[in-house]
Amino acid sequence: MAKPQRVEQRDCYRIFSDVTTRWKDNDVYGHINNAVYNTWMDTAVTSMFMDTWLDLKDAPIIPVAVETKFTFRAPIEHPAQVQTGLRVDRIGNRSVQCGTGVFQGSDDKASAWGHMIHVFIDRATNSAVPIPDACRNLFEDLRIKLQ
Repeated sequence: MAKPQRVEQRDCYRIFSDVTTRWKDNDVYGHINNAVYNTWMDTAVTSMFMDTWLDLKDAPIIPVAVETKFTFRAPIEHPAQVQTGLRVDRIGNRSVQCGTGVFQGSDDKASAWGHMIHVFIDRATNSAVPIPDACRNLFEDLRIKLQ
């Protein structure tokens, strides 16, 4: 028998952002295409990084995505009111895992959820480096320990 899957809830996230669906986001089945969900997730995480660094594109240390995962529970169709939720799941020495959820309207259960893992890289040497203290402090504030 398959193990029941945990469904992500709105209260598992710290930061929320509104998302605008567009007609072109629909796939042939009339649902928002999977690639769009990944764009929403990447935007939520990148926005959080940009709030940490004023000029991420010229920063000497940058976060580089090394893993992305998404789980789908319910389809979303355009037009829809959507929010992304963000939290930090794990903080390592040189990497951070950020969890994201996609919520339709005011639903408490996520329509989809996933995570991204970023490794911090020295731009000049292209080598992994420890997470800068300012980022680590922000990550600690956004961290939620899930059961």
